[in-house]
Amino acid sequence: MEQVLPIAQFATDSLEPRQRFDAWRNLVSTVFEATPPDDLSGLDYPAHATSVHFGSVFVVSVAAASQHFTRSQRLIAAEGLDHYLIQVYRHGVCDGTYGEVQNTVHPGDIKVIDLARPFNTFNTQFDNITLTIPRPALAPLLDRPAAMHGTVLGRNTPLGRVVASHLRELSANAASLTPTEGAAVAAATVRLVAACLGANPRARDETMPYKAAAIGQAVRDFIDQHLASPLLEPDTLTQRFHMSRTQLYRLFAEEGGVAAYIQARRLQRCFLTLSHPGHARRGIGEIALGCGFASEAHFSRAFRRAFGITPSEARAAASVPGLLRPAGRDGFLNEWMRGLRPGFTDGLTPG
Repeated sequence: MEQVLPIAQFATDSLEPRQRFDAWRNLVSTVFEATPPDDLSGLDYPAHATSVHFGSVFVVSVAAASQHFTRSQRLIAAEGLDHYLIQVYRHGVCDGTYGEVQNTVHPGDIKVIDLARPFNTFNTQFDNITLTIPRPALAPLLDRPAAMHGTVLGRNTPLGRVVASHLRELSANAASLTPTEGAAVAAATVRLVAACLGANPRARDETMPYKAAAIGQAVRDFIDQHLASPLLEPDTLTQRFHMSRTQLYRLFAEEGGVAAYIQARRLQRCFLTLSHPGHARRGIGEIALGCGFASEAHFSRAFRRAFGITPSEARAAASVPGLLRPAGRDGFLNEWMRGLRPGFTDGLTPG
């Protein structure tokens, strides 16, 4: 029998009524904090999901009752995910706030979510398709990769119709693809999405060691790999990547500059480390210094500003299910999401 792509399914139908919403909430808990609206008890909650894994991306088709979705700074830090979600709604409406962006998504619209950024949405009863793409696969192909959060391609625009049609056909036919076919289709899909969202015109050159299209991602990867180094500063980056300070700042303008980006990544690494049981015996100061902070006092102030809790509180909360993230994070969606993590989370498990 010919091998096909991995498929996973979820449905609340076979569960006891009181277990249904909790099971759904646990399924999506890596990505969202889901809560039912006030007029829905959750005791008879219908939800169905089918996911197909292409190796480098995966596609999830979901139908569920109305609910609120929230992605907080704490959940972002606790999970360490760094992906884009590309969604098309077949039924239902989604009202969302994505930082300073507010919009309403209707059936046929394409919505982009950046999982490195917080958001709040309310969905009516809905049926949608979500394509999950790791940032390193898509960001180098985009002209403004940091400005995608909350972007909508309307259902009445040519580009919106192209992406929506492709995602619907991808979801409908994915189950019959072989792994080789799936890998080829996934690579083409990422390029199609990039072209429709605003491709970087320099992304055509595939031969240069540090091609211009990938320079932003290359710098970000370098930062993640050297967070512990006290030498990680703008001058180091300009010399490493042969660019001016102006060029470097331009790469991180939408994140508040390169220094702000470096500190944010160090804080997230610290949050992940503090939350990991393998580092429970390490002192907070040791973790802060190991992530590149010059002093524990400076780290503690920055941590509290970023997450609203102290490092000690974050460590204590990590041992109590449901405080930093919803409890019960088992299931294929959480496993597949974590499997697409970039190298930022490598090394959290002590050797």
